[in-house]
Amino acid sequence: MYFLYPIVFTLEMEHLKRLDFPAVSICNFNRMKKFGLSSGTPLLLSEGSSSFYCNTANDSERDEIKESLQQYYEMDEERRWRNGHKPSRFMQKCLFRGRICPQNRLSNFQNLRYGNCITFNKRNEEMEALTVSDVGPNTGLILELKLESVTYHPSTKALGARVVIHHPNETPSPEDQGLNANPGNEISVSLRQSIMYRLPTPFRDHCVDCEMRHGSSVSNQKDCVRTCIQKENFAKCGCIDPTLNVMEYFILCDLTNTTQMCCLDDV
Repeated sequence: MYFLYPIVFTLEMEHLKRLDFPAVSICNFNRMKKFGLSSGTPLLLSEGSSSFYCNTANDSERDEIKESLQQYYEMDEERRWRNGHKPSRFMQKCLFRGRICPQNRLSNFQNLRYGNCITFNKRNEEMEALTVSDVGPNTGLILELKLESVTYHPSTKALGARVVIHHPNETPSPEDQGLNANPGNEISVSLRQSIMYRLPTPFRDHCVDCEMRHGSSVSNQKDCVRTCIQKENFAKCGCIDPTLNVMEYFILCDLTNTTQMCCLDDV
């Protein structure tokens, strides 16, 4: 005897007087100051495999880019932190509901693509959730950033900052989510909250709780996809793509190694 699980949509609209405020993460486009890496040329394409093409003639400019990226990936977190933009200089002003942001609401994290980043309102069990009840420029978060563009490394192709608005429990993913803030401009962002719940197996969506299935290091669907890609990379090439930072304790491929990069290109 089989059970039938029909598709059911339930739509509810609820008007609340107060809403939990989201987390906001910001990163400088430039991951490393120009004195932190050897000089190179602007990176015209995306990260990783896009800076390397199999079956093409050698390109001295692209080789310099690959060498610079390889230097960066070989650094430990402490050295990356020292050579990146300091959060205290990057964030010149932080106001929430007209008051200076408390330091315990600010935290830092590192990202391979964007370097040193800052998160406002990351969830902490010891603190109450921040809430808002009104809309307008004086009721939310106001940030003033200093890009330090004179110290940009030549491989950084644009000036600006990456802004990600996410749930306080989520790990931000600037590569996949967010918006770009250009220098010399004031940007205003207003949000409307929509929540969608999907049912797990045996319902037809077969949704998976990534955090429960893979552990705390993989907390969302995109990390699940990256983990799958990296496992395939390691199985076929004996190393993993250094631009996808979702797996530790695996050998990283060398961006200057033709054999390894061509192998990754075929995965």
